[in-house]
Amino acid sequence: MRATSTGRTAGIVALVIGVTLAPSTVPAQGVDDLKQRIQELERSTREQVDALKKTIEAQEAQRVRDRQAQEQREQTMRALQEQVSRQQMTLQSQEAKMAEVSRSWADFFDRNAGAQQGQNEPPPLPGMDVSGNVYTGKDFKIRLGGSLRLHVQSNDTPVGQSVNSALLPNTAAPGGGNNGGRDTFRMFADRSRISLTMVGPETLGGATFARFEMDFNQTANGPGETSSTSPNPRLRWAMGTWAFPNFLTESNELIWNFGQGDAFDQLTPDTIDYNTLLGGLGDAERRNPRIEVIDRFPLAPGVKFLVSLGLERPLFDSQALGGTTDCGTGCLSGFPAISGGIGLETGRLGDGFGIGALRLAARTTWGRFEERFNQGTLTPNLNAQTNFTDRTFDNQTVAFSAALDRIGFNRDGRAMTLKLLGGGVWTRGEGRITNSEFDRRVILAGDGSLVPAQSLGGWINPQFFLTDTLSLRWAGGAQFALDADRPAVTGSLITDPSGSGKTFFRVNNFQSEVSLWWTPGPFTFALGYNFTRTLFKSVDFAGGSESRRNDNNKIEFISWWSF
Repeated sequence: MRATSTGRTAGIVALVIGVTLAPSTVPAQGVDDLKQRIQELERSTREQVDALKKTIEAQEAQRVRDRQAQEQREQTMRALQEQVSRQQMTLQSQEAKMAEVSRSWADFFDRNAGAQQGQNEPPPLPGMDVSGNVYTGKDFKIRLGGSLRLHVQSNDTPVGQSVNSALLPNTAAPGGGNNGGRDTFRMFADRSRISLTMVGPETLGGATFARFEMDFNQTANGPGETSSTSPNPRLRWAMGTWAFPNFLTESNELIWNFGQGDAFDQLTPDTIDYNTLLGGLGDAERRNPRIEVIDRFPLAPGVKFLVSLGLERPLFDSQALGGTTDCGTGCLSGFPAISGGIGLETGRLGDGFGIGALRLAARTTWGRFEERFNQGTLTPNLNAQTNFTDRTFDNQTVAFSAALDRIGFNRDGRAMTLKLLGGGVWTRGEGRITNSEFDRRVILAGDGSLVPAQSLGGWINPQFFLTDTLSLRWAGGAQFALDADRPAVTGSLITDPSGSGKTFFRVNNFQSEVSLWWTPGPFTFALGYNFTRTLFKSVDFAGGSESRRNDNNKIEFISWWSF
């Protein structure tokens, strides 16, 4: 169109020039025609120019609209991309949360919990990693654990669920009454337990921990046995811990324990029988209410020396006091039992054949207890309100324990290694404060004075692991009454079932158990044979004595599912 317009313009210019240069003789009519033609051409050109301008304006307006539409599309695309990005971030966050929940549930059930279970396994030590399966936050971790426990046992005498002593024979009954041949069979699940382990926030520079555990144990024993499961839970652990690292020097740790639980030194063998060689078989352990401070001082890399000092409930006998049965005459002394101990801990000893970990500990407890007698006699009568005489006696225990773990070449696992546990106890008084009671509490000395009775015992528990989950174990413990030829004045004495009026006490108590344990995944299976032999004695004040002996044989199977 632009070329056509240019050509027309050139024609008009040429026509004007021709008319101008033409001779003046050109007729007037021809000039008018030329002017008319020029006007027509100008009008036509203006119309074409206007049309061209309108076309250009329309195209420019279209380009503006196209640009605006493009910008709108780009803006919409950016908004969609931002929305998709936000959705992706939300999805990733949800996936992370779901993965955390999935990991939490995966950790809820410890797939190797069976190998970590025992009759009286201790709680995690301060500094041990505890994964929370109920809650894990910045300041708190909470782990729920426990085990469902089934015990199946057969005894050849009518003893209770746990056997820490054979029964005193009845000489008036044919065959001794409580001797072999009176078999009992039991199956019970009351020792199932549940626990909470909690890791709290750092407080004033110290780490905080807590342990709570309960079971439903109710020992069934004798003709009055009506049930083997308590309708109420029994408190086992309720212990809080406050641990301060680098207390005096680097790696020096100060630990404060308060609540109900074991003392730092206490160790029990892992036996199928629930008594774990307590109650007069050489071991010393009681989850007693206590306050205990422990200092772990580094002597060398991987070696620490321990010192402890504590106060605890003065439980020395089983007599009722004020209508209660959880405290004995030790409470009458008016102050708690005092304890102190020392220990040594090491890491692995030896590069090839060696010991994976070593722990030695010794602790003593001291307190006082009162006995009340009818005035002018040696007849005990704790509940007498008139005509009585009070006597106060010392009550002491000294116990030691040793643990040598993973003895062998295996540095990481348990296969083909030996675990060796052992310990011993000396009691003066009764020994219930460490579950080491041995019947007598006060005896009549050779000079006619009243003195606390003494006993001495020890135990050992080797465990050989054929694989990480299969082990063969033996446990043996014994306890002896010292000065066994002297009459017992007070204590948890055993009345003669034959009706003679005599009271007996244990002179020697021995138990041996051999067992095979298999702990795959969350399970614990064990089968064992347990033999108990007890020598009883009654010593008359006027002279003379009588001894009796009895045995018990037990086969027991346990199956636990733990988490």
